[in-house]
Amino acid sequence: MRIGAEVIASLGVSLGEVADALEATKDAQADRWALGCGRSSEAFDDLVAGWRRNRLLLVEVLRDLGDKAQVAGAAYVETEATTTRLFGGPTR
Repeated sequence: MRIGAEVIASLGVSLGEVADALEATKDAQADRWALGCGRSSEAFDDLVAGWRRNRLLLVEVLRDLGDKAQVAGAAYVETEATTTRLFGGPTR
């Protein structure tokens, strides 16, 4: 299995796109009306609050992981270039 710098950097971009899409997810609060009032709507409110919290945490983690993957991709390219020069390959 061979993974190149482009794949790692592309993964970072993809993770950022997933984070953007997740962050843009509409709140389900508008659907509350379908449950009416009473205990079911209270339970739904609790569920939505938990979803919001976890969604925002996941967005933060995905963005961080995406940034790190992009940095790793750049470091990978630099390491390959340095190694190639050290072993007598072409220089930049």
